[in-house]
Amino acid sequence: MSDQPAPATGQAAGVKQRQGIAWKPGLVGIAVVAVLAAAFAAIRWAGSNDRQDQGDQLISSQWNNAIKRLGFEPVYPPVEDLAVGDVLALVTADSVAGEPLAGQSLKLMHLDLTPEIEENYRQTYRFPATTARPDQNGQIWAQIETAESLFKPPAARTTLPLVLFPRFTIVHNRRAEAGGSFSGVLQGIFGAAAASTESIDVQISATETYGISAVPAELRLLSFCEDKKTQFFCTEEGLRRQLSIVLGSKINDKIKDPKTGQELPRFSVELALVNRVFLARSIQTSFSSGSSTSVRGKVAQPRLAGSTEPQPAPAPPGDGGAGTPSGEALARTIEERGVAAFNAQRDSSGLVALQRDSSSGVLLPDTILARPLVVGFKSVRWKP
Repeated sequence: MSDQPAPATGQAAGVKQRQGIAWKPGLVGIAVVAVLAAAFAAIRWAGSNDRQDQGDQLISSQWNNAIKRLGFEPVYPPVEDLAVGDVLALVTADSVAGEPLAGQSLKLMHLDLTPEIEENYRQTYRFPATTARPDQNGQIWAQIETAESLFKPPAARTTLPLVLFPRFTIVHNRRAEAGGSFSGVLQGIFGAAAASTESIDVQISATETYGISAVPAELRLLSFCEDKKTQFFCTEEGLRRQLSIVLGSKINDKIKDPKTGQELPRFSVELALVNRVFLARSIQTSFSSGSSTSVRGKVAQPRLAGSTEPQPAPAPPGDGGAGTPSGEALARTIEERGVAAFNAQRDSSGLVALQRDSSSGVLLPDTILARPLVVGFKSVRWKP
């Protein structure tokens, strides 16, 4: 018979093995880092603001996306010298989502559409100006009577036609929260929260418009593309060569279709003839965006058998007497007792808390302009 002790089996062996692992140096720190990394990955989408990553394109993309909601093509920045009859080379689509360049344009030349504009407004009625608002509710709003028929178009139009746009605000919010706990060789709890918001407020006042109908504009565009002097600008090669002034060699980039494997142009291009513009004499806009991310993690080693167990904090009084804490203090006391109870079963623990905040804003205050600026347009298109 041997005097050597038999090897530990069953539960006793499990205890030894667990004790050996629990005391490995640096294990708590590694676990903390792992917990934080997993939490950040889980909530990254909620804390990110897509437009904040666009850098210099932030303001222009916000403006363009807002104005498109009014039903026409935006102009950024608003300008005075865009007119009906302008011929534009347009980038209408970009297949690369991370670097959106759709909406880029280049003015090629101007076609004089004055005869078409005058003819259009010789066929349009012009009604009398609005009278002052009635002093009391319920009173009839008076109309101005004219000496001639209301439905006789004026020989010459001397003021721009009016158009009205609503003031609108667009808000995008994202929020996510995550939390959990684990136990084993190490035990821990963690929580994470992330949120992002973006707000756009647009008010365009004292708005006017002018233009011509689609058919006369289409006829002029067809004549432009059939003229030997200008027909090159209506071809794919001609448009891309002109747009290379704006985008450089990127205009000829190719991408591979994931379904067919065929290489296709990254950008879609078109030729446009402006047939209507929208003008404003007062513009007020504000853009703001922000994001916040926070992570808290706590990891501890289990308390070994035979260790002295610390006592948790005393329970808060519950008799409703003078010693009863306020709601905020009670919640804080309950939280402290929970942490104390968590620590009571562990030899050592570590707490890590991280928070990140960012914000940006752009404000164009209510501005009265000396002359109207073009904020958008409509056009007829030629696709090569």
